[in-house]
Formats: sequence, structure tokens, C-alpha cells
Amino acid sequence: MSPSWTYNRAMRRITKLGGYLVGIGAGAAAVIWLVKDRLLGPETVPVTPEDAPAFRVAPGPPPVTPETSDDDLSRVKGIGPVYRARLEQAGISTYSSLADATAAAVASAAEVSEPKAEDWVRQAGDLAAR
Repeated sequence: MSPSWTYNRAMRRITKLGGYLVGIGAGAAAVIWLVKDRLLGPETVPVTPEDAPAFRVAPGPPPVTPETSDDDLSRVKGIGPVYRARLEQAGISTYSSLADATAAAVASAAEVSEPKAEDWVRQAGDLAAR
């Protein structure tokens, strides 16, 4: 037997033993970490009202409520709160003003297709005639 063979064999055993010890130590540390709350109880920190977190929420837009008048554009099928607001910004707020407008102007103001705008103009004309 050569001395290098004995040295290599001893080093393999030491390395293997070191691996076992590291593995056992890591396993024990993991188990302790998992049960530490059961053994010690959860950590609590007293919080005074001055130290409590303050949440800042930007106020949103006011809720859109439909008008109670008889000339409410949301009665036109396909016009909801968003399209109604766009049309009102363009100066179209009644059935008669919608019925008198051109389909191209309504489509541009509400950012919709012209066939949809033509349908709205037709419906507004029917509702204005009532």
C-alpha cells in the first residue's frame, strides 16, 4: 500500500463525515426554525396610534348618476355613462340635440363608429318625438 492511497482514503472519510455533520446541523436548524413560534410564542410589537401605518388613497371621480329628467341620453340603447359624458362635453345633452346632429359629428364626439352613431341619432329622434 502506498502512502497516497491511505491519505486519499482518509480524506474521503473525513469529507463524508463532514457532509453528514453539515446535513444533520442544517436539518436541526430547520426544525428549530419551524417550531420556534410554538416554543417561544409569536413576537408582538406594541403599536401606538401615532406609529400605525397611514394609507393614502387618492379620491376617485365622483360617481356618475343618471339624470332624473325625461331627456336622459342613457335611455338611448348603447349610450352608457361614458358615452353620455363624451356627448355632453361636445354639447349634445338632449334628445333633440342628438337627433339634430350628424352621425359623423356624434361618432367623432363619442369616439364610436358611424353606423352606431346613426343608430343613436335615429333612436334620439324617436324619443324626441314622444
